[in-house]
Amino acid sequence: MYKLMIVEDEPLERRALRIILQREFFNIDIKEDSKNGEEAVLNAKIYKPDIILMDIKMPEKTGLDAQKEIINFLPNTKTIIMTAYGEFDYAQTAIKYGVIDYLLKPVRPSDLKASVYKALKSIENIDSTKIANLKSKEISENTIKAAIKYIHNNYTQDIKLNTVANFVHLNPQYLSRYFKQKIGVTFTQYVTNLRLENAKRLLVNTDKSITQIAMEVGYTDVAYFSKVFFKNENKSPYKFKMGYCSNT
Repeated sequence: MYKLMIVEDEPLERRALRIILQREFFNIDIKEDSKNGEEAVLNAKIYKPDIILMDIKMPEKTGLDAQKEIINFLPNTKTIIMTAYGEFDYAQTAIKYGVIDYLLKPVRPSDLKASVYKALKSIENIDSTKIANLKSKEISENTIKAAIKYIHNNYTQDIKLNTVANFVHLNPQYLSRYFKQKIGVTFTQYVTNLRLENAKRLLVNTDKSITQIAMEVGYTDVAYFSKVFFKNENKSPYKFKMGYCSNT
């Protein structure tokens, strides 16, 4: 249900607008009317309308002045201004203040309906974009979760970026960029960190040889494993194990 607010200083005009809208739109909840610009700003803060029908010429504060304030806290509200023929040029300048349409008074029912439908369509387009963005974000986050789960299940194998990208149905270059953006490290470094953490666990908790440990965490070449270990830990696997043993 969309919320609409009528801002008009003439009681008969407000009533006529309300009757037309209630007959035509069953998905609109018409909130409390406002008789001037001051009330418009106050009621906009209370009801947070999706659509505002705003008369330009009103006592205390003009509709345009009220609109300038409202768009500061309700930037997505669709405002339709109503103006007499002599104020037509004035009405056109209101477009820069977030006004989506303007109607000449006296307002014809057909013009009012068309204008409100225009506002509704604009709102629905924005909602569709938001939903699409949320779905895209959700899909991307689920993709990263799936990629990480796959890595943890297969890091002991000869795992490659292309293999993971194929598993999550993404372009390898895109997965590489998005992985770094979300996780904070590259795909290669993430796999390396995972392997080394498990290697360190095996070094301090088992009597397995360095060759056995290298094989278990995904390195078929023990020399390369030792080189990677030293680069990241600043000591060899053997010295890491001995250092831990001497401290326990």
